[in-house]
Parts: sequence; structure tokens; C-alpha cells
Amino acid sequence: MQTFIYLFAIGLFLFSTGCSAQPKIGQTFPQWQQGELEIHHIYTGRGESNFLILPDGTSLLIDAGDWDPKDYPKMCDALPDSSRRAGEWIARYIKRVNPYQEQVDYLLISHFHNDHTGDSSNPVPMTEGRNPDYKLTGIAEVGESIRFKQVFDRGYPDYQYPLPIQDPDVDNYRAFINWQRKQFGLRQEAFEVGKCNQITLQHEPETYASTFSIRNLAASGIIWSGKGDSCTCYYDLNPINLLPNKQNENTKSIGLRIDYGPFRYYTGGDISGNLSDNDGNPVNLEEKIAEACGPVDVCKANHHAYRDAMTEGFIRHIQARHYIIPVWDYEHIQPSVMSRMASKQLYDGERMIFPTAFPTSLQQKYASADWMPSVCPETGHVVVKVSKGGNHYTIYVLSAEDENMRVKAVYTP
Repeated sequence: MQTFIYLFAIGLFLFSTGCSAQPKIGQTFPQWQQGELEIHHIYTGRGESNFLILPDGTSLLIDAGDWDPKDYPKMCDALPDSSRRAGEWIARYIKRVNPYQEQVDYLLISHFHNDHTGDSSNPVPMTEGRNPDYKLTGIAEVGESIRFKQVFDRGYPDYQYPLPIQDPDVDNYRAFINWQRKQFGLRQEAFEVGKCNQITLQHEPETYASTFSIRNLAASGIIWSGKGDSCTCYYDLNPINLLPNKQNENTKSIGLRIDYGPFRYYTGGDISGNLSDNDGNPVNLEEKIAEACGPVDVCKANHHAYRDAMTEGFIRHIQARHYIIPVWDYEHIQPSVMSRMASKQLYDGERMIFPTAFPTSLQQKYASADWMPSVCPETGHVVVKVSKGGNHYTIYVLSAEDENMRVKAVYTP
């Protein structure tokens, strides 16, 4: 394993000759600079959260989960430690890297699961006098110190599609949004699948108009066709899709593709699973979203790369060179899925997998697996930093054991 880290350092040295701004292993991660795109995959061990700084400084937080069951033995370590909950750690991380500190332009909730929004059954403080009050968990806890200007989720405005949403965690989230709207003027807008640049640059859009865009790929089982603004509403294709046993919140995840020059990045929440078409045949939604998206450079793994996700069809279409897995559960390291992501039988080319956590016991268990050489041995916050214009990017792994933003590994394609 140690040799691998040395190779990371050598690769960094070879690339960065004459470019002193790029940090080496052990140094502090540098602040965002105008023109860069940064994608921070924040590790807390209690859910998923991703923070993006777009080329003009526009900021976007995708999810802020907090799920902390006391009776589940396979949870990964809570980091930096258990003195604060996940939402507070996320808020502190945002303030360290965001050029506008506590001011964030966009909040996007990929879907309504507590490892992405917060668990209202957690034993956490309750607000007082906010009418209605709500638990300070996940995104609601982040919102105690971070101010968002606009929010997107899959349910707004009526939270009735494809069926009415009845979930105490969603009720808690909506109470938080209601307070933010009344108190701070938070704006809500329906997420429009197929639309390009509904999420727009807010500070210098004209500077990057020809090189930067965000495409809305999917939400609530509606998936872009890949052409124009046309979409398919997969839940509407067959009445069987509306049966209670067909209701899988993961299938309803929001998906995005971010383009910056030649660079492409995909994120799709926990999208996974099948629905039925008009004839009753199964349709895999991952495969459909990947068909519409097309090949990317970096892919955030669907559903934490769990065994029901990252299908062969998805991987064949997405063809990423780098996969990032937000891990909080030992079960998120699945040998069959890791093998698929690393497989050159599905598409050619080198690739690297970056899990935000990889428990030592599992590293030892899978040490001889054929996919292990494709896995970064260092874990923590995984950050993709894309240079101005999108012609080059570097992937950093930062220590999650503290708040020093110390670089543990550097990968330059």
C-alpha cells in the first residue's frame, strides 16, 4: 500500500513541475480560485453530502445526511469524532472552503432518505417557536449556520408525485424549508428534468457561458431522453409501478451532469432499481440515466455502490475513469460491484475507485482481489479540482480525522 502512495507523490511531482500552487502530500489543500470547479465529497460516516464550488464562485450543496442507529454494528467511524453531529461537521467544512463562507447559492436534495436529509428519530435538539418546530438533524442542522438562497428537491410543489409522500423525515425537512423561507427568504422551484442550466452561475455567468453547464437528468422516475428537453415518465408507463411494493425512493433520485469544457461529472443520488414498461418488461433506471448522460470523467457511485446499484448497463454507458463512493456502512464495499467498476471487459482504459472509507478489516479481507489495485488506499474527503477551462483535473483525498484539510493522496490523470 505504501508504494502506491509514493507513486501518487511521484505523479504529482512530474505534473506539477513549474506549477508551485499544487499541494503535495501532507500539505494543506489550497483554497478555490476563480475559474476552478471543485467537487467536495464530504465524509462524516453518517450519510452523504457533496459540496460544489462552480467556476464563478456559485455554490451548491447536494444532500446532508445524518443516520446514526445505535443497534447497527456495521456503521463506519464517525469523523472527525462524535463530539458534533454530521450536520454541524458539514456546515464547518462548508465555511472552510466556500469563498462566500456561510452564504450558499443552492441546496439540492437528491431524494428523501435520512442518510441524505437527516433522521428525525435521532435524539437531537428540537427548535422552539418556529411553527412548526423540527429536529435539528442533517440538512436542518446545517441550516442553523448556513444560509441557502434557493432549494430544489424532487417533490416540490405538492409532494404528490408519483404518489403522496408520507414520511416523518420529509415532514421534518419541509418544516425546516418552511422556516428558511419565512425567516430568510429561501426560494423554492420545481426541478425540471431535461432542462439545461436551471441551476445557473450566479456571479459571473457570462464569463463561462460557452464552457459551463448543468443538465438535469432525472427526478421522481422521470428521465431525460438525451435529446432536447424530452423525457420519459417511467412511473406512468404501467399501473403496476404505482403498487406499494414498487415504491422505492431510490428510483426517484435527482440526477445531474456537470460539463466544464471537456470535463464531465455525473451524480445521481441513490438511483437504482427497475420499473415496468408498457408491456410489463423491466426497465433499469440506472441504465436509462447513463444512456442519456453519456460518458463522463468522474462518476459519483449510485446508492453508495451497494449491491443493487452500478449495474453493467450503467457502467457500460457512463464509462467513467474515476468513481467516487460515499461510504458510511461496511456493506457499501461490495466485491461484485467493485469488480464491475474496475472491469476492462465493460470498456477500455485505466480507472481508479475512491471510497471515502474502506475499513481495515475489509482491506485485509479483499487484499488479493483483482480489483484492489484500482482502489485508492487512502480514504477521507474526496475532492475533484478542475482547472480553469476544464482541460485538467486532479483528485485529492483529504484527512477526515481532523479539520486541517491535510492532503493524504493526489491523483493526476
